[in-house]
Amino acid sequence: MTAMAARGVKLHGFGFKILGLERVGHLLASADSAAWSYHARRRPPVPGHTHKNCANCIDYAMRWRTRVLASIPPWQQPFLDAA
Repeated sequence: MTAMAARGVKLHGFGFKILGLERVGHLLASADSAAWSYHARRRPPVPGHTHKNCANCIDYAMRWRTRVLASIPPWQQPFLDAA
């Protein structure tokens, strides 16, 4: 991955786990995972939500994202373009 990223290849981490993001997330242009949805599907909804579970819930997804980014050292985090 390091060699490809050094050559300018934009890498995508399909199904990456948090440990993988901690190690090589800074080399990725993007990444995704269904872990948050799987996790939410097996738990009660966030308090105040009326749906059966939060498997497709933007609030749950954003909370998960915040936790993932907080677990990765700042120097290992990908550049996040707000555009």
